[in-house]
Amino acid sequence: MFGSGLVSVCVFLCATGVGAFTVTTSNANVRVKENEGCDLTCSYSGDFQPKPRLEWKFKDLKGSQVYVIFDNKPTESYANRITFYDNNVRFSKVTRQDSGIYSCEVSGNNNFKEVLVTLTVLVPPSVPICRVPTSATTGRDVKLSCHDMDGSPPPTYKWYKDGTLLPENPRQFPAFKNYTYKMNQGTGDLVFPASSKMDTGSYYCESVNDAGPAQRCAAVRMEVVDVNTGGIVAGVIVALLAVALLAFGLWYANKKGYLPSKFSFMFFLFTNFIVYY
Repeated sequence: MFGSGLVSVCVFLCATGVGAFTVTTSNANVRVKENEGCDLTCSYSGDFQPKPRLEWKFKDLKGSQVYVIFDNKPTESYANRITFYDNNVRFSKVTRQDSGIYSCEVSGNNNFKEVLVTLTVLVPPSVPICRVPTSATTGRDVKLSCHDMDGSPPPTYKWYKDGTLLPENPRQFPAFKNYTYKMNQGTGDLVFPASSKMDTGSYYCESVNDAGPAQRCAAVRMEVVDVNTGGIVAGVIVALLAVALLAFGLWYANKKGYLPSKFSFMFFLFTNFIVYY
């Protein structure tokens, strides 16, 4: 009875693969301050014997991948910064460029498994770079941008107008129901699809993550004004008067014979062009 039970368990494990060829880590999410050390751990079951092959790879936040451990030793770019021991990787000091996903890959006995370890290097926010136009025209698309070059994990962004925090979705708040802006807290963009005079105000952005205190840029006032139709009309009139004055001057010079004969035909074409249009 007991023997048949063991056989049943063995058959179940072999059929389902439970407990076979496993690769694990003691901490899949490592968070450490910049310039401090840390360990990335990896262990595997005995199924990969007799000659398992273990490699560590790193994929950065932009998707580029490189070897960290290859042929049982650190690669050249990591040789002075890490120690490889008992299948684990130990950083003596991390930088913000080390943030990303590390994969411990084990192959052997015709099998392959891996475990992923996410390393987040904690860097407090820095003062973000904000771009706020000082003037805009009603009805036009206007974009305000905010970006923090240093914070890790990547910061989120908050926008303020005249000292008041703007909600990400203004339609959810009665006090902001008339606002039409669109905010992306991940990229830091604040976009007014059709700006209006009510959008006039002083704007600044705040960079936020859990590694340190939030930082903000200096406030910049944006003035939204109506299209100056009177100025446009006046400009057109002045331009037409200038063209008319030029045409009269050429006509008078041609009539008095001040223009060389070779310019007379050009003047004829010019004046007919003015009359036509």
